[in-house]
Amino acid sequence: MSVPAGGPDETRVKHLELLQATIGRLGTNSFVVKGWAMTVSGGLIAAGMSGAGWTMAVIALITTLAFWLLDTYYLEQERLFRSLYERSAGPVPTQVPLFSMDVERYAQSVPWRRVAFSRTMALFYGVSAALDVTVAAVLQLKA
Repeated sequence: MSVPAGGPDETRVKHLELLQATIGRLGTNSFVVKGWAMTVSGGLIAAGMSGAGWTMAVIALITTLAFWLLDTYYLEQERLFRSLYERSAGPVPTQVPLFSMDVERYAQSVPWRRVAFSRTMALFYGVSAALDVTVAAVLQLKA
């Protein structure tokens, strides 16, 4: 497919818009997961503090870790699609077939451990997990 003189290739632009929409949805999903993680963990901690005991704090820790894994998945996918977008928008667009959503070739450049323990993820979920552990320990000592 040739690029018309004087304007961008509309098919390529549509492909980039599709990738941008996917990246946006993944970012939104990550944000929603963080909100749910905070709400559920806080609710379980409150239940534990109001008399349900230390087991609720342990359940809060388990759910925090589960949300951490889910958020890692969404953030990893977002980074993979950003890599695909950068390659598609680059000066040599023929490296990526039009309307390709295959991000597997970028999996080596975005290891999930680096995503899971990035500063923002480790700070958000690490603090939440530490709080869950602290509350569980305090409630266990009171029991």
